[in-house]
Order: sequence, then structure tokens, then C-alpha cells
Amino acid sequence: MKFIHLTVKRFNASSADSIYISHLICQFNRHFGEKYQLIAGDKSPEQFNGVNVINLRFRSWKNGALHYWLPYVYYFFWFPYFLFSQKTKRSEIIFFSSDVNVLVLSIWWKKVLRCRFKVCSDWHLLFNNFKDGFVARNSDYLITTSEKLKKGLITRTGVDAHKIMVVYGGVDLSNYQNPLISRFELGLPEDKTLVGYVGLFKTMGMEKGVNTMIEALQYLDKETVMVFVGARGEQKEEYGKITETFHVENRCIFIDMQPTEKMPQYEKAMDMLVIPYPDKPHFREFGFPMKVYEYMASGKPIIYSKLDLAEEVIGDCAIGFEADNAKDLAEKITEAKKNKEKSLELAKMAETKVKDYTWQKKAERILECLK
Repeated sequence: MKFIHLTVKRFNASSADSIYISHLICQFNRHFGEKYQLIAGDKSPEQFNGVNVINLRFRSWKNGALHYWLPYVYYFFWFPYFLFSQKTKRSEIIFFSSDVNVLVLSIWWKKVLRCRFKVCSDWHLLFNNFKDGFVARNSDYLITTSEKLKKGLITRTGVDAHKIMVVYGGVDLSNYQNPLISRFELGLPEDKTLVGYVGLFKTMGMEKGVNTMIEALQYLDKETVMVFVGARGEQKEEYGKITETFHVENRCIFIDMQPTEKMPQYEKAMDMLVIPYPDKPHFREFGFPMKVYEYMASGKPIIYSKLDLAEEVIGDCAIGFEADNAKDLAEKITEAKKNKEKSLELAKMAETKVKDYTWQKKAERILECLK
């Protein structure tokens, strides 16, 4: 079997999907060796050393609607050339991708050329258009990030449930084994209760609940400070104005986005961590955050908005609050402070549980689906 990983992703930014794909690349390559091949939109010379890569070199292609589609136009014409250049029997090839447009084009060529290669589609969301049904019904294997997304996929497309495997994860636990950096070295107050959020403040233009955390401060004691790590562009100023609205500007600390390997240091410096996602379709139906696993690995108490996706994994080892309800969030933070022993017990449970959600475990479970 030859495993070919398809993406037009340009690995030039630390976006969540780039991190996700990069980790799977390393794990798939570790398992398949010479039988693994990556097709990438673009990568830097130092990325993915030891991996068999075909670099399509889309780096110079600008952003914008037209330039968004140009790589797919190129891919459309390039794919049959690549397919017929393979020495492996086409019936022994599996194409894997989480890019729905790449999957549509690959399946289209499979039908036109009447090839027998197999397709494994990795689902992170639904598109509510023809792509959902076309890709789902023509995939030999389907992977989803949650049970909720699996059910939504079945409802929308009618695809056979037995073809779909839910695979949770992942996290790189080695990032959480480095020596701790003190609060002082991180520029954080040492005499306050720190409630933290570590990650992007927005995704696809959608606010991720940072504003709810800021609002909650008005219901908390003055010794509680909130730390937000992950600001980009003018977000410090944008959210700073929100702090002024609630008169808590002196109790919020905004820190720029940090390198991936430094994020765990900030997480471990907090007294507790919050996943404040709002009750909106993306977060409610399919936007499963890697943050869940990262927070679990930190060993710190987690307070999360009670949306079904997060509950699938941390419903038994974290404290839930009503999404978008700042007062309820404040009450749960106060509860965690008062019942410190119980909070730490839940944190320990989460830390133990996350050992089963590493990138290696995730890749292994995906490969089990292909057998």
C-alpha cells in the first residue's frame, strides 16, 4: 500500500490547521516510511526533513479569492499526470486529505479515469453544499474529530455510519515536559490568581469568547487577573477597549502570540485555564479545538463552555459553564478557587486521560481505519 497525503497548504504560518497537518505528516511518515508521500502547496527547505515530499511551490501566489482558487486549478491538471507517473498499482494507493476541494478534484478524476485507488477523507466541518455529499459518499474511509460531527455527516449525506471513524487528539506531550519558567520570567504577577486563555483570539473572523472572560471579571474578586496569550495585529487595542467598558483594564494582561513550544509554559503558569467558546454553529457543531488536549496536558484545572464537542472529551474532568454567560463563568471560577482540592483532582484526571490523545495515538487510530 502507498499512502499519499494531499494538501495545497502553504506551511508558512502557525495556523491551527498547519499545526494539525504537520503533526500528522510526521506520524504518518514514521509509520509508512518510503511508502508515504506528501504533496504540499509549499514548504520551507528545513520543513519535513526525511519525508518524501513533492512541493507544488505556491509560495509566491498572493491572497484573495482568485489566488485562493488558482492552486486548485493547477492541481486539477497536475493530478492525472501525477497519478499515471506512479509505479505502484493504483488499486494499492490511498489518497488522504482534509482539504475538501482537493478531495472533490481527486474523486472527480477517479470517476473520469475509472481508477481503483482509495480515498480517505479527514473531516473537520461540514460545508452545507454539494461537497459534503459528493466527498462523503465517494470516500472509502472517513475520519471525524467528534461523535457530533459524525452524526451530522450521517444526517446530511446519508453515508454509512460504519465507514466513519471518530478519532480524537492530538497533542505533543513532550512540549509539556520542559523545565518550568517562573511567572517572574514570563512577566506575570506572582501574587494574583491567574485565569488564562492561550491561543488565537479569533478563528475565521469569529470571536472565540475572550470578551466573555473579560466581562466575567466584574463578578470576581480584585485578586483575580485574566491573562490572554495569543494577540495578533491590533487585537490588544481592540480588546483593551472592551476592558474599559467593564472597568477591568487593570486586571487584564494581553500577550502577543508566542512560539508553539512556549505556549505550554504560559498554560502551566496559570491557576486555571478557560475555554470560553460561544454558542455559535461553528463551535457547537464541528469546531473541535486542539486547545482541549493542550489544556489537559498542562495539569491545570479547566473551565469550559458546555458545548457538546468539548463535553465528549472533558465532560468528566473539567468544570463546565453556560456558554456566553459571563456571570456563570465567574461563579465557576470562584467555585474552582474555593474547592481547590477538587479542581486539582479533575486536572490530574485530565492530565492522565490526555495520554491517550497524542498525535501518535491519533495517527495509529487513523491507520487502523484503513486496515
